Parts: sequence; structure tokens; C-alpha cells
Amino acid sequence: MKNDTLKIIFIRHAETDYKDIGDRDPSDGELTAKGEKQCIELGEKLKDVPIDAYITSSLLRSFKTAVGVCSAKPDKPLLEICPELVECGCTPGYYGCNEEYLKRYYKNTKMCEKLFGTENYDFGCEAFEDNVIRAEKVISYIKNRFSYGDCVAVFSHHGFLEYLIPTALGVKPHVFRFSLDNISISVVEFCRDGNAVLRSVNE
Repeated sequence: MKNDTLKIIFIRHAETDYKDIGDRDPSDGELTAKGEKQCIELGEKLKDVPIDAYITSSLLRSFKTAVGVCSAKPDKPLLEICPELVECGCTPGYYGCNEEYLKRYYKNTKMCEKLFGTENYDFGCEAFEDNVIRAEKVISYIKNRFSYGDCVAVFSHHGFLEYLIPTALGVKPHVFRFSLDNISISVVEFCRDGNAVLRSVNE
């Protein structure tokens, strides 16, 4: 029986290095060998957890972490790419890898709808105010798209999760701070009475 809340599982990406990034932007790091192993570990941990949707940042380190979870599922679920989940302070104008590039690593993937309603991606990720707006857009999108009883896995980055998790809880970001480990899991549940409950942090 499904839980009667809308649950978001927030997941930080695995360990990353920025030396061998190939043809990507300098802000778009690659997983280390340890990071690759962490993805397998995370997939095993979540293999039997019922999840209705998987949404990831378009930066490779986050996408590959999400692939670790999706690949462990027997049905190889759809993995949705959401550039609005990129890390704070990325190179201005860089919104991560495109769908074609990411399909090299996982075929059953596609881009989410653009959350700002513009033809091209055009949002800030450096200023506090810009990140607040991005977090509000993401949380609003999830709450409007999904229903009570659903569970959504969101793969993002330390800096932006410090906006996403408080926003989900109805708290101003940076009122209190998080220290999130690689492949850490934090869970927020939205209840029918309007409350949001923080179930775990950095699990």
C-alpha cells in the first residue's frame, strides 16, 4: 500500500573530480573511480524502494549518479533531465549536457519540460535570489505534477540542495545549513494537511 504523502527523495551526486572533463564545461566534473562505486552502492540501496519518477540535473556527475539507481531497477525506468537542477555558480550560460550526450550513458532518458516557460534555457544560478527562484520553480513543478502517494527521486548538487530542501519545507534557504555527503539521501514528505515533514537528512 502506498504512503498517503507526496515524497521527494533528494540525492546528492557521487564523488567527483574536475581534471578529466573531456569536452564539457569546467564546472561539469566527472565521477572518480570511488564515485562510480558509490553509484553502484546507491543503486543497491534503493533497488527495492518504490519510486514513481527520477529527475536529475543535466550535469554529468548528477546524471551518472541517477543512472546508478535506474540501472539497478529491473524495469530500467525513464530518467528525466532537468537543467534547472544544476549546481549553484556554474559557468554563466552553461546548462549542462544535452539529451543526446547523456544517452551515451543511459538510453531511456529525456529532457523535462522547461520550468521557466521560455524557448531556451535562460536562468541564473549564481545569485542567492536566482537560486531561490529556481528552487521554488522545481518544488512547484513536482507538487503540481505528482500526487499524494507518489515518490519522486531528485538528483542534484550540494549547493542547490541547500535551496531545494528548505524550499520544500517552507523555510528560507540558508536560515540553517546542510552538510551533505556524496550520495547522501534526504527525504521530505508533503502531507494532505499542508504540512511538510523532513524524514531524514544525509542518510
